[in-house]
Order: sequence, then structure tokens, then C-alpha cells
Amino acid sequence: MLALIEPVFVLIGVWGLFAAIAPKLRTEIWWMRVWIYGRLQTCLILLAALLLYLALYPVGEIGNATLLMTYAVALVICALDIWPYLPGRKRELRRARPGMPGTPLSVLLINVLQENEDHAAVLARIRDSEADVVFLSETNARWREALSPLEADYPHTYLLDKEAHNGLLFYSRYPIREVQERYFCQDHVPSLTVDMDLDGREVRLYCIHPRPPRPRDDTQHLDDELMIVADELREQHRPAMVIGDFNEVGWSWMVKEFKQHAGLCDPKRGRGLYNSYGAQNPFLAWPLDHAFVTDDFRLLGIHRLRPCGSDHYPMLYRFQLTPA
Repeated sequence: MLALIEPVFVLIGVWGLFAAIAPKLRTEIWWMRVWIYGRLQTCLILLAALLLYLALYPVGEIGNATLLMTYAVALVICALDIWPYLPGRKRELRRARPGMPGTPLSVLLINVLQENEDHAAVLARIRDSEADVVFLSETNARWREALSPLEADYPHTYLLDKEAHNGLLFYSRYPIREVQERYFCQDHVPSLTVDMDLDGREVRLYCIHPRPPRPRDDTQHLDDELMIVADELREQHRPAMVIGDFNEVGWSWMVKEFKQHAGLCDPKRGRGLYNSYGAQNPFLAWPLDHAFVTDDFRLLGIHRLRPCGSDHYPMLYRFQLTPA
């Protein structure tokens, strides 16, 4: 019986090593990049298989030892990616101290899932959050109409409804100085560049939602959009943040390169994974919704809110802009 199931353990080992190494390669091929998402899940599968193999087979045989080494190498590669995000690790963004002067700025991100019809739940999450800024993606005309009551609470808006999961709705309690509707890499995939007035100080927000890796989309456009934004951030000196559903995890080589090039901080590092995708299937969950900020900000808190019919959880980030 053990001889019959041993090939299954071999296949798990080969899969695990491929899943660990493939997304490390600097490639734009979608089916190699997607393996970066489920680092936690890959670790759990490999660890369970390793422990079960140890219980069933002798370690002394060279073939068995080689397979166990394969498990261990793949497990370490995957674990090192998520390790910096675990609570207690070094933090990139400092927490705001009690009584510290500054201007609060809370940002709520929701990929509503265009097909989702639970408008009431989304409205409830937005109102309960009391966020200063709300950025929604995958919003078509139906969503714009359903969320129109928000315009009484948020006097400053830019509402871009589109089909094919490309709509973007932006609501703000703070005055908007200027909004640029931009198409960095694809003429059907918009982003917003918003300059806001926070108590007399201008803050720039890049609101993005690039296409995910999938059979009809490799990652070239996603990568290019991130680096265009990073290049712009290097050339400007005002407080800034990049927010939205990136369709990438923070530990991917692309996001790390983007963040370093742009001079941004990830508030989740050292505080938790905060998986935002996977509301309909918690096992297939990973963090895709981000708010990367310049070090002009301090963190007040990160909150993953209850689901509202979408495959994404709402993510609430609470920051404080330090005095100039």
C-alpha cells in the first residue's frame, strides 16, 4: 500500500519546488507568476506532506532523504516570502504615537465584484467605516446608481462607471484639487491620480486596478503600470499613497521592486498578512488590496471588515499625516 501512494508524495514534492521557484523568475508569463499568491497554502500543504512522509517511510534511504530535502527547500523558499509580514517582525511604517500632531486620513478599499448585487451590504460597510476616502473598483453604472446616497456624505467625488470590471468610484470628505483619469498601459483599464487637500497640504493618491495574471493577460501591463507610477513618485516630493486592488501580493518580486523604486512603505509588514481576497473561499485567500504610503504618514490601524457579497473583503487603512 505504501509503495502505491509514494508517487503521490513525489508529485507533491515536484509541484512544491516548482511553485516555490517559478514566481521568483523575472518572467511575465501568467501561469508562472500566479504561484506567488498562495505562499501560506503551499507551506501548509508541504508541511503536512513532509510530516506524513516522515511517519510512513524510513528516512535513511537516499531516495527518501532526497524527497524530504525537496520538501524542505520548497518550504523554506515559501516561508521566507511571508515571514516579514508575520506579527512581531520589523515594521516599515511606524505607528502614530498618542497625542501626536497630524491630520487623520482613513482609506476604505473595496473591490465590489461587478456581478455582486448586495448593494446594501456595501453601503453598510462604507457607512460603518466612517472612512475619509472610499475607493471602489469593478463598478459599473448599476453600482454607481446604487451607491448614489453616498454623495450626500462625501461631497468630493470622481465617479467612473465602466463595464468589464473596469469601473472606479472615488469618494472623499477632503477637497479634491485635481483628478486625472489615466490609461497607463491599456486603453480599457483606467486608473485615477487624485490630488487632495488635507488641511492645506496637498496629498497625491494613485488609485489603481491592473488586470490579474490569467490566460488572456500575462503580467506585462501590470508590471509596466506599477513602474510608471513608481517613476512618477520618484520625481515628486509631496506625501503620496498608492491604493487599490493590485492583483499582486506584497511579497512578489515585482511589488517589492515597485515599492523600493517609489520609496513607499507597506504598513502590513510586521503586522499580519491581512488576506483581502478569498471572501468566498477562505482557503484560497491572499492579500491583493494594498495601501502603500510615503513615510510622511504614520499608521493608526489596519482593519479587514466583514464581507459584503464580493470575493474581496473590504480593507480599512487608518493613517495620520505628520506635520510638514
